[in-house]
Amino acid sequence: MRTTVQLHWLNIDNRAHAYTFYKQHMPYAQLTKKEKLAVFFPEITSTDESHKTEVIAAIRLRPIGVYTLVTGMLIHPNYRGQGLGHQLMKMVSHELIDERSFLFALPHLANFYQQHGFHQCQNVPNDIRQLFNKYDREDKPLCLMVFRG
Repeated sequence: MRTTVQLHWLNIDNRAHAYTFYKQHMPYAQLTKKEKLAVFFPEITSTDESHKTEVIAAIRLRPIGVYTLVTGMLIHPNYRGQGLGHQLMKMVSHELIDERSFLFALPHLANFYQQHGFHQCQNVPNDIRQLFNKYDREDKPLCLMVFRG
């Protein structure tokens, strides 16, 4: 079953539900006020108000100087396998700039991001390289990718 969603960009004062979502499903995530934060809420057709603020997917765009780091892509476990990750990437793609938007992907997700215009790269700006080196570990290797939409 597909879930109908709409993208919401959350301002700094309206992020409590997103913070809770990340704390529950990606506790190591460090959200900052500088980041753009986009979420999906399920589109509710009933009168049940309890789900109207339930975050089911999120992604963050972190400014790194003149560059952007796509980070914190997360789909709620109950909603995985419905194409929400693809929808989320398509809906934020207008925010990405060729050769200036980067992400650090787990190797098994590199193909997913390639479908959305990202390519593995070696030559990157120093700010991005230093950040990548901070997160890339032998026991949890990452792929450094650049957007070339």
